[in-house]
Amino acid sequence: MRFDDDFAGPSEYARLYRDIGWQVVPSLAPTEDRAWKRPVIKWREHLNELADADTFDGWYGDRGEHRNRHNMGIITGACSSGVTVVDIDLQKFPQALEWWQTLLEDHNGGFPLQAPTQRTGGGGLQVFVVWPGDRTPPTGKTSIGVDIRGQGGFAVIPPSMHESGKSYTWVANFEPWTVTPPLAGEWLVEAVEEVLAKYGGSTRDGPRAATKSPDTTVNAFGAIVDGREDYMAKLVWAKVTDLKRMYTTLTTIQSEQLMLDAFKQYSSTVKSRLYEVGISNDDLLEREGRGLSEFRKKWLNAMGKWTTEVAEAATISKIAFTVATAQFPIVEGEDGVARPDFEPFPMMSIPDIRTMPDPRWLIEGMKIENSLSMTAGAPGCGKTFVELSQALSVAAGLSEWWGRKIYQNGPVIYISSEGVSDLKFRIAAWERETGISVDSIPFYLIHVPVNFMDNVDIERLIMTIQYDDRLAGESPVAVWVDTVSRALPGADENLQKDMTLFVQACDKIRVSFGCTVSCIHHTNKQGGIRGSTVLTGAADSVFEIVREEGSLIGEMKARKIKAASDGWSIAFKLKEVHLGDISGNTSLFAEPASKDELSPAHELPSKFKCQEMLDAMSSAWAEGKPWSNHPNTRRDGRYAPMLMTRWDVTEDAASSLIASWILNGVVEIDFCDRHNKVKGIRVVGSLYG
Repeated sequence: MRFDDDFAGPSEYARLYRDIGWQVVPSLAPTEDRAWKRPVIKWREHLNELADADTFDGWYGDRGEHRNRHNMGIITGACSSGVTVVDIDLQKFPQALEWWQTLLEDHNGGFPLQAPTQRTGGGGLQVFVVWPGDRTPPTGKTSIGVDIRGQGGFAVIPPSMHESGKSYTWVANFEPWTVTPPLAGEWLVEAVEEVLAKYGGSTRDGPRAATKSPDTTVNAFGAIVDGREDYMAKLVWAKVTDLKRMYTTLTTIQSEQLMLDAFKQYSSTVKSRLYEVGISNDDLLEREGRGLSEFRKKWLNAMGKWTTEVAEAATISKIAFTVATAQFPIVEGEDGVARPDFEPFPMMSIPDIRTMPDPRWLIEGMKIENSLSMTAGAPGCGKTFVELSQALSVAAGLSEWWGRKIYQNGPVIYISSEGVSDLKFRIAAWERETGISVDSIPFYLIHVPVNFMDNVDIERLIMTIQYDDRLAGESPVAVWVDTVSRALPGADENLQKDMTLFVQACDKIRVSFGCTVSCIHHTNKQGGIRGSTVLTGAADSVFEIVREEGSLIGEMKARKIKAASDGWSIAFKLKEVHLGDISGNTSLFAEPASKDELSPAHELPSKFKCQEMLDAMSSAWAEGKPWSNHPNTRRDGRYAPMLMTRWDVTEDAASSLIASWILNGVVEIDFCDRHNKVKGIRVVGSLYG
C-alpha cells in the first residue's frame, strides 16, 4: 500500500486506517481534558464491528465534524479485525524492556517483530498484532509497564500529539502501510496471559484487578492542588532525562533557561491552595514552598546526576529504540554477499538537489509560506498601512501586491488591539482605492489582546481558528500580529528568554496551520528592531519601514530574506482618502511610489564607502573615542551621522545606515569605557555576512 505520510492530513490518515480494517475514531487533544486518551465520540456502540461508511464520513468526510482533528485512535479488538496492542512503557520501566527483549531473543531470533510498531509521544513502544480468533483479546495493565489493549481497548495513533509536545510516530519500515499486523504466535499469547496474571493485570474474561488511587487531586478546573511536590519531582526528572537524550552537555545558562521553560509548564498545571487578590499563582506557590525556588532545587539536584543516574535512565530509552529499529535480518544479495535487509535513508546527489522544488512564496521575493516575518518601524511611519494592504490583498484573492506576485490566497487572521477604532476607516480606504468589495473576503480581525507569553492563550487562539464556522475548516494562509508589544503584556523585550517564548508561540501557530506569521514591531531610538536579537535571528524575513516626519513618502527596506536576495527597497506614499460618508471621515492608503520621489536622505553610499566608514568606527573604538549615534555627542565630536558626512552622505542617510547595521548585527551600541560611562558604536560583524 502506498501512503505519503509527509503530506497526509488527519482525514487521509483516518481513511488509511479504515482501509486496513481498523476502527479509527477521533480522539481528545491534551489541551481539552486531563484524561485525554479517549475518543471524542460515543464509542461503545462501535465495539464489535467497523462503523458504516456514513458514520465514518460524518467524522472524516469532506464535511466531517472531525476532518481537521489531528488526534485520533483505534478501538482495539473485534471491530478492528482482532488487532491487539502490546504497549511497552520502556521509558519508565526497565522491566518492560527486559520482558520484551527476552521474548524476542527466545522466540524471534532477537529481531523485532514484523508488525506495525509506533513510538508513542511519551517515549514508549506499541506493537500491533492480531489475536487468534478462538480467544478473546485481553485488555489489562501491569505494574511492570507492560499493558495490553485488546477487546474494548483504545490506542492513540499517529498523527496525534502527546501532552509532552511530541507526536506519535510509526517506526520506519514498521508502518501499517508497510507491514501487516501478524497473527500472534502461541508464545506471545502465553507470555501476555502470564504477565497479566503475575503482575496484577485484568482481562475481559475475568475480574478486574484493583488499581492504585491517583497520586494527585485536581480542582474543578483541572489544576493540580494535591500531590504537587510529587508532580514537580516527576516533571523535573522527565525533563532532565529527555534533555540528556538530546544534549551531551549543557551550559549553566542553557540549563537555567530550560529550567524556566519547564517551570512554566509546571506552574500552568498546578494551583496554589492560597488565595489573595492581586497576587499571582507563581508567587502564592512560592509562599507554600511549591514554587520556583523548590523547582530550581530539584532541577539542580537532577542535573547533578547528569553523568550517572540521568545518563542511565536516558540510555534505557536509547537501547529500546535500537532494539525496535536498528536490528535487521541478514540476507544474501545477488552478488553472494550477506548484508542487512533494510531500507536506507535517502541520499541526494547534486543533480537530485537541483530537482528539488523552489521555496513557495506567499508574496514573491518577500514572505515565504510557513515562515516568520518581522516588519519594524518608528511610531507613525506607516507600517500598519503597508502590512494591512498586504493582508487585504492576500485575503481578497489578488494576484499581486505592488507588482510582486501573490502565490497563496485564502483566509487571513489579523490580531490587533491597537488602533482598532480606526481600522474600519483604513479598510474602507483600501476598498475605495482598489474598487474591491471587502464584505465577503475571508479577512478576520481578533480585536482583543492575545498574550503570546501564555500557552493557554495560544491554544485558545489556535482552537478559535480551528472551530470557527466561517472558515469552514479552511486553514489561514497568514496570521498578522499588530503589534508585537501588545502581544507581550508584562514581558521584557530585551530578555532572550521572553522573546524566545514569543517566537515559540509564533512557531506553534505557524506549524498548526502551515501559514505565514507576520509580526509588526517598533524600532528603538537607535533605529534597530526593539528588543532582543532573538526576534531578528528567528525571522525568515525582516523589513524596515522608514518615513521622514512631515513627509508622505516612505520606504520599505528588505533587511533580511533567507530564501531570496535582500538589500532592495520599495518606495511608497501615503495618500489621504475621503471615504464619502456623511461624517466626512478620511483615512490613509499606502500605494507604491517612484524612487525619484524619495528625499536625498534615503540615498545610501556604495559598499566600498560603507566599509571605509566601518573601518573608521573601529579605529575610533580602539582609541577610546567611539563614534555615537546619540545627538548629545555632537558637542564632543563623536556624533556618527555628522562624522559620516565626509563620505558625501546626509546626516539623515547616515542615521538610516547605522540603524540598518544595528538591525543586521554589523554594529552594536556598547560601553567602550565603563568606568567613565563612555558609550558608542562598536563594529561586531561584516557587510559580507
